[in-house]
Amino acid sequence: MKHPKLTLIAALLALPTGAIFAATTDIKFISNQGTVALSTSFVPGNEGFLVETTDYMTGPLQFQSAAGTSFAAYCVEVAQDHASSRRGLQTYTVGSFSGTQATLLQGLFSSSFSSLLNGDQQAAFQTAIWEITHESAGATLDVGIGQGHFFVKSLGVGGAADADENLAFRASVNGFLGAASNYAGPDLYTLTKLSNGSYQDLLTVSAVPEPSGWALMVAGLAGFGLMGRRRSKTRL
Repeated sequence: MKHPKLTLIAALLALPTGAIFAATTDIKFISNQGTVALSTSFVPGNEGFLVETTDYMTGPLQFQSAAGTSFAAYCVEVAQDHASSRRGLQTYTVGSFSGTQATLLQGLFSSSFSSLLNGDQQAAFQTAIWEITHESAGATLDVGIGQGHFFVKSLGVGGAADADENLAFRASVNGFLGAASNYAGPDLYTLTKLSNGSYQDLLTVSAVPEPSGWALMVAGLAGFGLMGRRRSKTRL
C-alpha cells in the first residue's frame, strides 16, 4: 500500500485534466485509510446542537477521479459523512480556503506534513485540520475537553484508551496546531478545497514547485515556442 503522504503529494494531478481551473470535478470515495478510532464533539456556533463522532477511524481518505486515478484527501468538516463507495461518482466544487483558516492550514502543512510517518501522526494531523476548520474565530487552538467549539473526547473503540493515551494524543494534536500558528516560512503546498452540499468537504494538497522548477518549465515552454516558429518559417 502506498504511504498516504506520497499519494497526497500528487492529489491535484489525480483530478481530471483542468480540474483546478474548472468549477466542479467528479470523484468517488474508495476507502478510509485511518487507523486510529477517535471520538470528538463539535458545537456549531450558536445553533444549539451537538455534533459528535464516535470511534471514527481517523486519517486520510482514498478517492478516485472520474479518469480512474486514485488520490487521498483529508476531511475538513465533521457534520457530514462521505458518500459510500456504492454511490459512485459525486460532484464537488473546486475552490480554496481564505483568511485565517487558509493561513493556519498552510502553516500546518508547511511545518508538519512532510514529517508524518505513521497512523497515529496522521490521525493527530487530521484532527488538527478539524480544529482549524471548526474552532470559532480568534479562539485558542486547543483540542482538550471543553476547550472551544471542537474537542477530542477519547481514543479507542468505546473510549478504551486510558487517560495517559488520551492526553498524549491531544498533546500531539496541539503540537501540530502550535507549529501551524508559529509558522513564518514560505508556502510549501497548494491547498485545494472540494465542496459538496450533501457530503463532507475535503482538502487535497500538492507541493509548490521550487523556483528552479518554474524556471525550467518556463524555459521549456519558450523552447516549444521557438520550435513552432521555426517550423512555420520552414513551411513558408
